[in-house]
Amino acid sequence: MWKKRWLPLLLSAGALAPFPLLAQDADTIADIRCVAVGIRSAELPDSHQRSTGTLLVLYYIGRLDGRNPTLDIEKLVAEQIGKMNDSDYSAESLRCSRDLTAKGVQITHLGDDMRKHFTR
Repeated sequence: MWKKRWLPLLLSAGALAPFPLLAQDADTIADIRCVAVGIRSAELPDSHQRSTGTLLVLYYIGRLDGRNPTLDIEKLVAEQIGKMNDSDYSAESLRCSRDLTAKGVQITHLGDDMRKHFTR
């Protein structure tokens, strides 16, 4: 008897519960595209661009892994590389670099704040 009363409630609650992130969600694809930009930059002859590319790859793979450790990053990067043109790389490079720079500023402020606690 209790199943008849609770089952509809449980089913509706399940429908409202957040679903696990899918490999193709917008945030995941955006981060995958940043990995693609980073890989491309890491292959450039300019050492600054190579370093930035390496940082992009490491940062965005970390985000992806934190979001979904079983994600097939290699497959998704290959798919996005196949879809991206020079204009895409340019636009994504600006977005990804801007976001990475903002995170760097946040980390710098955190370090400054922590230093105050340990130097007395």
